[in-house]
Amino acid sequence: AANAALAACDVWGYAASRNEVLPAGRRGASGLSPYIRHGLLPLPTVWEHVDGGPPRDVGKFRDELLWQEFARHWYARLGPRSRDGVRRELQVSVEPTLSGLDGWNREMACLASTADELERDGWLVNQTRMWMSSDWTVRNGHPWQAGEELFFTHLLDGSRAANRLGWQWTAGIGSSKHYGFSRWQVDKRAPELCRTCALRTACPVQDWPDDPNFVA
Repeated sequence: AANAALAACDVWGYAASRNEVLPAGRRGASGLSPYIRHGLLPLPTVWEHVDGGPPRDVGKFRDELLWQEFARHWYARLGPRSRDGVRRELQVSVEPTLSGLDGWNREMACLASTADELERDGWLVNQTRMWMSSDWTVRNGHPWQAGEELFFTHLLDGSRAANRLGWQWTAGIGSSKHYGFSRWQVDKRAPELCRTCALRTACPVQDWPDDPNFVA
């Protein structure tokens, strides 16, 4: 299955379409991450597979492979210490009751659709991973470790390295900036969700979120 997935991987158009969410036919994500995560596709093999493709697409695709490589070194160096913010920590304002994925407001079509896909398929495109982790931490003040644990539980490509590094980057505790989730991203990447959402005229993420409170 891993070899077949790699053979079917065509990097053409990847740079422009990798973050598309819906309709699913617009998605440019390769879907190789579970095979990479479990060692069935070594990073050098995937790197070589796209050689000779469009330079912009090859460059962006290989950037993601480098992120995976960096995450492994990052986790190998920090190990259990990666459970704490590398640069700082978020000030937690809400302790969610985690009976499943109830840390997200499922009245919002964007989060309901994404949470359902996470539970059902065990895989998400990078864009929706950032939506969910930013909503969890930056907007709602939940402890990022609890959200990271939920992702790790459900994702077929979940790893303590890439998954935890991604949450730290999105929340702004492992980097100098954070990712802000707002409606314009959904309108851009999955407009059908906003059109059908019960909260489309009272969107909780209509505006850019305030900066989170950090603890040095």
